[in-house]
Amino acid sequence: MKSNKLLYFCALLLAVPAYAIPDQEPDVTRQVAEVLEQAAEGQAPPERFTERGATYLAAPGAAGLLRRCPRPLALELLSRQVYGEDRLYVYRAACRPLPLRIAIDFNKAARINRLEIAEDR
Repeated sequence: MKSNKLLYFCALLLAVPAYAIPDQEPDVTRQVAEVLEQAAEGQAPPERFTERGATYLAAPGAAGLLRRCPRPLALELLSRQVYGEDRLYVYRAACRPLPLRIAIDFNKAARINRLEIAEDR
């Protein structure tokens, strides 16, 4: 049930325009940017991901979308939600020609359960 709620919430966040909110956890944002930059180069550390989370790295086109973004990756926090022991963050990355919307879900051990990347239209 929790997984279905997270899927619905991610889909909704990727489809609805959003505005940046204050980033109360800049260390998390820095870690997310680091993981995304490594994923763009195909070098994301597997220990940062759960078994399910690692499947998102293999998504076709995800690395290509991230390669369009300038380095260092500039992220704006759009949303932070807590679902039990999971934390879901949604960011906007300034990329060309369109910005990207990134939804990333951390479990209680701070490992990535989900990583969804889409163009922010």
